[in-house]
Amino acid sequence: MSVAIITGASSGIGREFARQMKEGLGVTEFWFIARREDKMRELAEELSVDATVISADLATSEGIEAVRAALSEKKPSVKYLINAAGFGKFGSFDQIDESAVSGMIDVNAKALVLITHMTIPYMERGGRIVQLGSGSCFTPLPYFNVYSSSKVFVLHYTKSLNHEIKKYGLRATCLCPGWVETEFLGAATDRPDVTVPKAMKPLLTKEYVVKKCLVAMKRGRTMCVINWYTRLQHLLFKILPDSILTKTWLGMLKHPEDSFKGVQEPKEEK
Repeated sequence: MSVAIITGASSGIGREFARQMKEGLGVTEFWFIARREDKMRELAEELSVDATVISADLATSEGIEAVRAALSEKKPSVKYLINAAGFGKFGSFDQIDESAVSGMIDVNAKALVLITHMTIPYMERGGRIVQLGSGSCFTPLPYFNVYSSSKVFVLHYTKSLNHEIKKYGLRATCLCPGWVETEFLGAATDRPDVTVPKAMKPLLTKEYVVKKCLVAMKRGRTMCVINWYTRLQHLLFKILPDSILTKTWLGMLKHPEDSFKGVQEPKEEK
């Protein structure tokens, strides 16, 4: 039986992928990978699917090796890999703790690559991979520097990977949405009372984002850019200097050194 592996499955976009893949693609066997085991077991019960639940912090080598060991032991036939784990922190370079900086790189980039590399040998021809990118990868973003830079890596990695996995009959899609409404909108700064600036609204729903991504995934598209604002951002990235794009970004923020510390990019569970 074909398996769908989803990282970041305990909440947000990862959890929504499981729901829609069960309904729309008929997937009945999942591997859920995240830190919160109880949330993943609740999801498996809600969907009435066979699920292998792996509680792992993908920012650590122990978490990565737990996934590798499970693959080696069970040798699943994988049809879909959804790398939805990741997180972001707002603030200037001197405001964000080094452990958070390291964690963003480890989860958003390093873990994504390692999980992909270790899973591909178990994937069927015709298999599909989704990597969670971001609309932030199209513009240099002060005060969101490390997160957006990690997503630039994801986009370029996905584009290059497609050339390498073509011979195996596989395709990868980088999902680049705009701002998505999730339960984590305040967690990046430990200020859950803070909301996204009006200039960044309306927020996309995770249901809409996943629905659009699944269509792009099935068609084998390399990139899935969602909502008019992000598509415009992608277009302007190609024709305008970085300085103008960055100035526009900063213009959306009233006082970036202060008030922006309380605003968070949607993030997914590790």
